[in-house]
Amino acid sequence: MALSALSLPLVVYLPSYYSGSLHLDLGVVGAVFMIVRIIDITFDPLIGGWMDRTRTRMGRYRPWLAAGAPMIMIGMLMLFTASPGVGPIYLMGWLIVAYGGWSILGLAQLALAANASPDYQERSRIYAWWQFAFMLGMVATMLIPKLLALAGRPGQAGAMNMMAWFVFVVTPLMTGFTLLMVRERGEVGASHGGGIGVYLRLARRADVRIVLLGELLLGLAAGTTTTLAIFFFALGKGIAPADVGLILIGQFVVALLVTPMWTWLAGRLGKHRALALAAVGSGFVQIPLYLMPGGNLLIAIAIFSLVGLFYGAIAMLPRAMIADCADANRLDTGHDSTGLLFALLIGIWKIGQALSVGLLFSILEWIDFNPALDAKNTVEALERLQLLYCFVPLSLSLVAALNLLYYPLTGARHAVIRAALAVRD
Repeated sequence: MALSALSLPLVVYLPSYYSGSLHLDLGVVGAVFMIVRIIDITFDPLIGGWMDRTRTRMGRYRPWLAAGAPMIMIGMLMLFTASPGVGPIYLMGWLIVAYGGWSILGLAQLALAANASPDYQERSRIYAWWQFAFMLGMVATMLIPKLLALAGRPGQAGAMNMMAWFVFVVTPLMTGFTLLMVRERGEVGASHGGGIGVYLRLARRADVRIVLLGELLLGLAAGTTTTLAIFFFALGKGIAPADVGLILIGQFVVALLVTPMWTWLAGRLGKHRALALAAVGSGFVQIPLYLMPGGNLLIAIAIFSLVGLFYGAIAMLPRAMIADCADANRLDTGHDSTGLLFALLIGIWKIGQALSVGLLFSILEWIDFNPALDAKNTVEALERLQLLYCFVPLSLSLVAALNLLYYPLTGARHAVIRAALAVRD
């Protein structure tokens, strides 16, 4: 919940807040986000390697949970309570703190979840519940602007402040609960460092490479829609900015309802085929978004809710798949590289997010798009905005689905791997 309450506002609200309300140059904001994400990506393999080598009485991953929480709390508060007059250095510095905390907390949590069970199907269920909690945090955060508007406190600055305090309160509560309630299984296999050579060897594995390419393409697609969401709905479709959160909530509510179906499909079809199916579906639902009429909130909620049919699968299945890849790698090498593999997965998603923010903001500036929520854009600029929002994700999702069909680590193959590991362990 704490991670999701931070992650979505960072890409949906923060860029438009700094470029609109705080009056920073649009291209500069996009460049800062891209640079920070690239810096953050280089941080992930170091953290993943350190996690794999950590040995404490608390376990391997739980100490890192405790370390990442304060960074998220402080970074979110400083970013979302900023006032006019702050510059790109301020934005960059606190983004590094927030994303650094997100990396530490996120990697530790995902690795801890992989540690909880070695079973192929059980991991799908674990990450389905992980996704359920993640979406609850998103729903709570997305409700904040609308609740403030209903309370007579509209405006972007007030909503940003409230989101920051929500994260500040929720993070220690949820992290403390996890530290108190979750125990780690005993360590199996040796661990090695997180040098660049190890990182590259893991990335060259066929199973890992296919998961990472799919994650990159789907990350670019998701980054496109989240980066442009406020602009697309508020300026392109005539929806009040405070109501955009309600549109996103519709997606998450549907995702909460259908995520168990994707767990079942992953067991019947295999995780990679279920993920490919979700990628195709998430791409094609962009077409009705492009065609929908403007100015009608209920229609916008109904159509965007279709995205939720596929959201849970795209978020949870790559994580379950990379946990299975960690088992295959441990059988082949004798080394437990779970933390490093999750660092690769999160890092590649961040590359997609960073590229989408940096490239899209540059394109928006090139087409003379004005990001201020009260701006008057030309018909041509708004049309190009809508084409970017809908058809870039469609193309990326179809390529991702084709790539995933070549994934070799099926449920049957993973059962053989687990049996061999059980004998050796």
